[in-house]
Amino acid sequence: MSPARRTPRRIPATALSVALAAALAAGPLAAQEAQQDESGKATELERIEVTGSNIKRTDVETASPVQIISKQDIENMGARTLLQVLDNLPAARPAQVDSKSLFTGSDGASQANLRGLGAQGTLVLLNGRRLSYYGAPAGFQTQFVNIDAIPAAAIERMEVLTDGASAVYGTDAVAGVINVITKREYRGAEINLTTDFAPRFDSYGEHQLSLTGGFGDLDEDRYNVYASLNLYRRDPIPLSEWYDKKPEQFYVNNPNYINNLRLGTGSAPGVFNPGSYFAIDPVTGRRTQEPAPGCQNVVVEAAGPRCIWQTWLNNEIDGGAESERATAYVGARFLLGETTEAFAEATYTDIDLRANGGTPRSFSTTTGNPTSWFSRNTGNTVNQFFYPYLGPNNVYNQASPALRAINGGVVGLQYLLQDVGGDHFGQRNTDKSYRGMFGLRGAFGDWSWESAFTTAGSHSVTYQTANVNLEGFERAFGPFTIDPGTGRVIISDNPAYKFGEISEANARLLREAYPTFDIESWTRLHTLDGKVEGPLFSLPAGEVRAAFGFNLSRETFYTPGNQDAANGLITQQGGSWFDGKRTTYALFAESVAPITDKLELEVAARLDKYPHFDANLAPKVGLKYRAFEQLLLRGTYSEGFRAPSLAESGEGGVFAQIGGYRDEIRCNETNAIANLLLQSARPGDVDLGRTLRNSDCSRNVARLTQPNQDLQPEKAKIATLGFVYEPADWLSVSADYWFIYRRNEIVAPDYNKPEDIIALTRFGITDADRANLAALAAMCADPASGVACPSPLPGYSTGNVASVIGQYKNRGRTLVDGFDIDARSRFDLGDWGRLNVGVAATIARRNMYHAGDESGWLYGNTVGYYNNPRLRATFNVDWNYGDWNTSFYVNYVGKTKWAYDRIDAQDNNAETCTGSYLPLQPSKCDGAPAWWTANLGVTWRPTEKLTLGATVKNLFDRHPFYDPNDWMSFPGYTNNFGRIYSLSVGYKF
Repeated sequence: MSPARRTPRRIPATALSVALAAALAAGPLAAQEAQQDESGKATELERIEVTGSNIKRTDVETASPVQIISKQDIENMGARTLLQVLDNLPAARPAQVDSKSLFTGSDGASQANLRGLGAQGTLVLLNGRRLSYYGAPAGFQTQFVNIDAIPAAAIERMEVLTDGASAVYGTDAVAGVINVITKREYRGAEINLTTDFAPRFDSYGEHQLSLTGGFGDLDEDRYNVYASLNLYRRDPIPLSEWYDKKPEQFYVNNPNYINNLRLGTGSAPGVFNPGSYFAIDPVTGRRTQEPAPGCQNVVVEAAGPRCIWQTWLNNEIDGGAESERATAYVGARFLLGETTEAFAEATYTDIDLRANGGTPRSFSTTTGNPTSWFSRNTGNTVNQFFYPYLGPNNVYNQASPALRAINGGVVGLQYLLQDVGGDHFGQRNTDKSYRGMFGLRGAFGDWSWESAFTTAGSHSVTYQTANVNLEGFERAFGPFTIDPGTGRVIISDNPAYKFGEISEANARLLREAYPTFDIESWTRLHTLDGKVEGPLFSLPAGEVRAAFGFNLSRETFYTPGNQDAANGLITQQGGSWFDGKRTTYALFAESVAPITDKLELEVAARLDKYPHFDANLAPKVGLKYRAFEQLLLRGTYSEGFRAPSLAESGEGGVFAQIGGYRDEIRCNETNAIANLLLQSARPGDVDLGRTLRNSDCSRNVARLTQPNQDLQPEKAKIATLGFVYEPADWLSVSADYWFIYRRNEIVAPDYNKPEDIIALTRFGITDADRANLAALAAMCADPASGVACPSPLPGYSTGNVASVIGQYKNRGRTLVDGFDIDARSRFDLGDWGRLNVGVAATIARRNMYHAGDESGWLYGNTVGYYNNPRLRATFNVDWNYGDWNTSFYVNYVGKTKWAYDRIDAQDNNAETCTGSYLPLQPSKCDGAPAWWTANLGVTWRPTEKLTLGATVKNLFDRHPFYDPNDWMSFPGYTNNFGRIYSLSVGYKF
């Protein structure tokens, strides 16, 4: 080895620093001692660059709090994915989970969310550099990095910077930075396998296989190349595993849920069902129904008898989608001469998410609101679709003479379209993402330099088989005409589809009527960066170091949309499309200066230039002060920004639907009718009342969201202030106050707020509305119902909302602040090994928002209200004894109110005992309870090559509580699987 070349050495770790790094510590990470080589001579410590700074230092403690999560920490948590790691960080908040992402627009992806400011406020890096956004944005509009695409098997550690870093990294780093760091080099080979299973759900399973291999010694051979492959599979969970395992209160609020599955009463899957006919009285609006001839499964309802079928329970959309992921990583380092190194890395991820849609679709003549949606090529005109009627001369109209007489022979039809089978309907998402990077680094004198070119991208395709294609539907059941007597749309008297038989000819027609259509999206990111770092000059207290650099990026986002959807031919899908490109430039500088032996100043600034915006200057200043050997004081102030994404400010828009729209007028009017029907002594009335209750309180509405090219960047002020105290060599305590004030926020329209709606349309009063009123009138006219009805009876003043139009805008400000506390200890037990104990907590102080520039906060402080707990914490104990390692890990989320804010007078009080307008169990009237789970893991290393592990997640088999605000009926930060067992084995060759 040449004597002129310095051999890199790792910084030696003290007992305390190891304990801190192993337990999310914010304290010192490395000792300040010189390392000796094998000859006993002192060698220079390698300077390390940490997240949040471009300056390398031997003292890696900075003014900014940085949490370190090692590979061992991840194993101790029982985490199998990066998403599960973030679920165990108190500073992180729940975000999109790939298993629950169906029909979000970004199916198959998971997000990071620090401080609850959303995926757009959290910057995710791989080895200090940006990744491309996921191909499909959330809700077709929110761009984010898919953390599932990061190579889990190659991870060495994660560094989480919990203050703003726009001065170093640019846009998105408002709430913090998550930097995933892979192994610098690897020699040898290893294989690791894990499998998770849950006795409560036979179909539950998560399985991983990782292979890692490398060769070359960087010191001796002057190169190292290694590769890692990670294969992950999550088994699908059908509705048959879910339907009877929801929290008990769900069934109280939805008494017809299991009854509507018709288990044991309806015709079995695959068994022909002739269906039912119905007619609407044109004068009274009364609905009358009857089973078609040959029906073997009859149920009697308020409108009369009806033929029913069982709902197939192979639906995987509600239970859990199947997911397969393959992630490959290659890293290489080559020494060129004495001071230059070439480095490269490549990643590739292939994601395939599938979910069976379950029950075949039915032909059910529409009597309520038609399906409505916007599409790109029809502009602001709302598209509508409804299932037509059978005319009086239709060959399949076998209704009784009495039923035919009600409406001139025109009848509605309910019929199960079984021909394509139970596996045709569903959803699939594929995403192929890549990242390639090549760079050089070296030194000239005391200065080091580095430059790299990175190219990254993602191609996402969503395949849906759920909706009607209007042209295909007409080929099967048309041509459609208007009945001259009633004015109703009717199908062909002798359509191509043959009712009453199950055949391949019918199946071909249904595959055209309900086709699989795709939505493709591409993102691209090309980046050239460079920086130099080294000493500027010396002060009496030490060396002043600085870094200077640049960044040049080219970003594109393209979603052409599906042509049929763009033309309005696919129901509920409008062909959302985007097409945007931009080139951005940045210059940055950073310096660290020791003002005194105890006081160090850090300053940084970054100038970013985005097209159509003024250049943005983001400064940052930090101080750390060593009050005495055991106490370090630190603080930072920075200004952050987020530029509008291409989805928010480019060309295009979101043309589709929005779910969960609440119209107070219709909600109240329908519930008034339902409440009276529920009082009836007649079973049919009660059944209808249960069906109507809250049915108009959350609906799908046609939605058009327009980009806004006049958007301005979000701005933020971020500050931290804290200390690290080490009163003994076995104990470290840190506490940091954090503050984020974000203004000029970029928001999508909140369509439940009238001020966000540019235009709104409504349907008229429908046949279903008139039938409901007729049923109410009949009940009130019958003394046997036992109901004292008011006069006049409740009714409908208007139809349901059909469509809304809105646009992105800059609006409002958010203030969030709180405390991060971390306490870590390590005990040497002598012959009994070592014991690590740690507690980490985030205590939220304020979360406040207002919608405009007026003074005052619109909703007050929402900390302690729904989805905004005051306390999130973790507790861990790790015991190392010989070849054994035992870990015990507790994750805690504090209680909240059911109400979202202080203005919400409906929820979370003893008088109503409701959440999201729905009844709660009496023990939960005062709010959502605290939630905690515990994991227990044991690892045994009988040889240097073999590792065996077992973990019990949710050790105490806790089941989640009912949450009426969440579509899953339990909180998103819980799961419904109960106790989970995990087994792992690893072998090094």
